[in-house]
Amino acid sequence: MEFDILDWKRREIVFVGVVLTIVLGVSVFQLKIGEMKTRDAQRKADVELVARAMERYYADYGQYPIGSEGKIVSCGDRGLATCEWGEGSMVDGDNVVYLKKLPVDPLAFRGWEYTYETGGEGQKFRIYVGLEYGRDPGAKTGLTKECGVGIQCKWYVSD
Repeated sequence: MEFDILDWKRREIVFVGVVLTIVLGVSVFQLKIGEMKTRDAQRKADVELVARAMERYYADYGQYPIGSEGKIVSCGDRGLATCEWGEGSMVDGDNVVYLKKLPVDPLAFRGWEYTYETGGEGQKFRIYVGLEYGRDPGAKTGLTKECGVGIQCKWYVSD
């Protein structure tokens, strides 16, 4: 007996169509979750890289760079300028480079930002990020910082 799609009954065609639609829908949904998790992992890796640079800076100066409006002040000539995320090198007063280029949030073009703050006379710091995947097991609760307009920070790295 030879296979011929034209011999299928209407119910069989509808069943195959429904199954294919469900499989495609689940695949697209899982792909979107995978993309969110990948961007979240990139965010965490980015700020952990910055934190390592902060630790080297602290080892040299006994304090972390000051923060201004969620940004690090340690760029430009002699580290006196405010660093823009995704631009410039983090340097000290002698122009020693601690981080060649500050990272930027993967969704910066949509207003997502990393947020930096210092405390305790430069003895503490935190870098906050927003997370897309709502079920991230590392997500922190009770944070009041925003990582962009209307974007709640949900994770941070600290000293």
